[in-house]
Amino acid sequence: MMRPLLATLVLATATTAAAAPAPASGDLAVRSVEVRPSDPVVGPSGSVRLVVDVVARGADRVNVVLEPGRAPSGGDEPGGEPGKEPEPAVTPSPPSGDAVPVPVPVPVPSASPDPVVPPGAALPATVPLPGLGGLASAAMPRVMGASRDGRPVRRISSGEWETWRFLPDKPLSRWYPSGPWTVTATAVNAQGEQAVARVEFNLRRATEIEGLKVVRDGDDVRVTGTLLRVDPVGKVDYRPFAGQRVRIRFRPAGSSHWKTVGEAVTRRDGWFSARVRADGEGAWRAEYPGTSRYAADASPRREV
Repeated sequence: MMRPLLATLVLATATTAAAAPAPASGDLAVRSVEVRPSDPVVGPSGSVRLVVDVVARGADRVNVVLEPGRAPSGGDEPGGEPGKEPEPAVTPSPPSGDAVPVPVPVPVPSASPDPVVPPGAALPATVPLPGLGGLASAAMPRVMGASRDGRPVRRISSGEWETWRFLPDKPLSRWYPSGPWTVTATAVNAQGEQAVARVEFNLRRATEIEGLKVVRDGDDVRVTGTLLRVDPVGKVDYRPFAGQRVRIRFRPAGSSHWKTVGEAVTRRDGWFSARVRADGEGAWRAEYPGTSRYAADASPRREV
C-alpha cells in the first residue's frame, strides 16, 4: 500500500524578545495550505519537487501528510478515482517523509546586527537547516538561523500567523499515482488541541501531439496528427492515447485570437483526422484539453 509523504517539525516556545507571545489555546487555527507548483506535471523522466506552505496560528507543532486520492469527505479513498484507469501493479512506496519546515519571516525592528530578510523574500527550497536529519523533529526557536551562499539569514516570525514551509526531499515522478492528491495539515498546540485543513492538487502525466499536418483541399483543410501520453505502465516513454477528443484551432492571418473550428477523436493508435472548412489563410494547431490524470498539450502551429 502506498505510504503517505509525511513531514513534521516541533517548534519550541519562543524565548527571544523578537518573538510574539503564543496565542491562547482558543486561537489555534490553520488559515491556508498552499502547494507549489499547484499543477505538477511529470514526464517520462525527471521529477517535480513540491513546496507546501501552511499558515497557522497558536501552533507548537504542524504535521503535513501528502497522499494519493481525494479526501475521505470527497467520497474516494486514497489511491485513485473509481472507474479510472488503474495504476501500475508495482508502484514504489513514497518516502516516509523527510522535509524541512521553515517559518517564513515577517521583518520586525531589531537591534541585532544580523540581516533581516526583506518583505516578500524567501529562501530557495534547497536551504539546509543544520542538525535536521531524517524526520525533522528537532526543537527549534522561533528565530531561525539558516545559510544562503555562506551568509547568515535571520528568520523571524512576528504577529499571530506563522508560515510553516515543508520541503519534501523525495520528488514526485511518473512512478507515483496520477490524478487527485490530498494534502492534510494538522496544527497542534501545547494543550494537544488540533486544527486540520486540507487542499487537493492533481498530479498529471505529460501528453504530446506530434506529427501535425495541415493540407488544403479546395475549400476545406484536413488536419491530422497523433496524440501520445506518458506510458502509465512504465515500459516505454510514450504510448498512443486512444479515445481522446482533440480540438482543431485556427487563427486568421493578422489576428491574435484562436478559435475552435473542429474536433477529432483519437483512434487506438493515437492518430486523429479532421476535415474543416477553410476560412482564408492563417495558422492551425491541435490542442488536447487534458484530464485530472493527463496534462493538456498544444501542437506547434502550421501556416496554411
